[in-house]
Amino acid sequence: MSRQRLVGEPFASPVDVVEWLGAVQAQEYVDAGWALSQRSEDAPTAGEVEALVASGEILRTHVLRPTWHFVRPADARWMLELTGPRVVRTMASAWRATGLDEPDERARVLDAVAEVLGDGEHLTRKQLAERLEASGVDTTKRIGFITLAAELERVAISGAPQGKQQTFAAFDDRVPASDPLEHDEAVARLAERYLRSHGPATPHDLSWWGGITVTDARRGYEAAGAASYEVEGLTYYELPGLETSSTGGEGISHLLPPYDEYLISYKNRQAVDASEDYVREPIEGLFFWGLALDEGRVVGGWKWSRPTRKDDPVRLTLTLLTPTTSAVRDRFAVQADRFSRYLDIPVELTMEAPR
Repeated sequence: MSRQRLVGEPFASPVDVVEWLGAVQAQEYVDAGWALSQRSEDAPTAGEVEALVASGEILRTHVLRPTWHFVRPADARWMLELTGPRVVRTMASAWRATGLDEPDERARVLDAVAEVLGDGEHLTRKQLAERLEASGVDTTKRIGFITLAAELERVAISGAPQGKQQTFAAFDDRVPASDPLEHDEAVARLAERYLRSHGPATPHDLSWWGGITVTDARRGYEAAGAASYEVEGLTYYELPGLETSSTGGEGISHLLPPYDEYLISYKNRQAVDASEDYVREPIEGLFFWGLALDEGRVVGGWKWSRPTRKDDPVRLTLTLLTPTTSAVRDRFAVQADRFSRYLDIPVELTMEAPR
C-alpha cells in the first residue's frame, strides 16, 4: 500500500502517479482516473484527469499484456518496443482472420493509418474507419484490430478525447523520439520500475504485469540489483534501500476501481486475500468489481451505475463479503463521498451485508 501510495504521502498529480507506477491498467476509463485520483494530492476530479489525457501528459494505449494502460509519453515507445512483438505473436489467429498476417497487407494498412493521421487530426475509431475506407482500406469487422496493430507498431496512440469517445493521433506527434533500448536493458528498466512501485513481488508477478517471460523477469530483477527472500513458500524480490512510509493501513479503508494496480498487477494475490473470512465467495469472484479494502485486505466489492438522466445521482452498491464493524462502514461512506467529489455528481451509497 505504501509503495503504491494508497497510504503515506500522496503524489502531487496524476501525472506523477503514472510516472511512478510505470503503467496503470485503464480499460475502464473513468474508473482508472479514480485510481489516479486516490493517489494524488487534493483528489483531482475526473474532468481534471481527462484534461491531462487530452493534453498528452498522460497517454492511453494498448501495452504490456496488452490491454488499455495509462502511460507517460517518455515510456510509451520503449515499453511498446519491448512488449509489442510478443503480443503480435500471441494474436496470430486474429491477424490471420483479418488478413493482417500478410506482411504486404499489414504494411499497406499501417501506411494508410499513418497517412490519415499525418495531418495532426485526432480521430475517433469511426472517423478513422471512414477515412481509411475512403483511401481504399477495407475496415469491415477489423477496424479494432487495425487500431490495435497501429498502436503495437507505434503508428498511432491516444489523442484528445471527443466527449466520451477515445481518439487516435499520430504516435510521433504525442511521443518524444528516443534511442531504442537493447532487449536486456529494456527488461532491466521495466523490472526496476515495477519493483520500486509494486515490490516486493515475485518473478511471476512481473511476468504477468509486464507481458514478458518469467525467465526475463528473473533476469530483470537481477540486473536491477534486487535481493530475494522467502515468505510462505514464495520467492519475493525487493530493491534495497527503498524507503517505506511509516503510515500503515491500520484504520484505513478504500474503494478501489476494477483492475486497480493494487490487485491486478500481481499474479499471486494471497497477501490481500481474506478468503478464509468470506461467507459468500472468494476473491476471484470480484475480479471485475471495484474492491473494498479494509486495512489492505479485500472485504467486499462495489459497483456504480451511471445516471440515465442529468440530475439523477450515481448509485453505488457495496457488497460486503465478511462481517465489518460500524467504524469500517463509516469509513466506506467517507470513500463514497470522495468518489462523489471525483465524479462531481451526487452518490447514493447502499451497503449489502454478508449473506
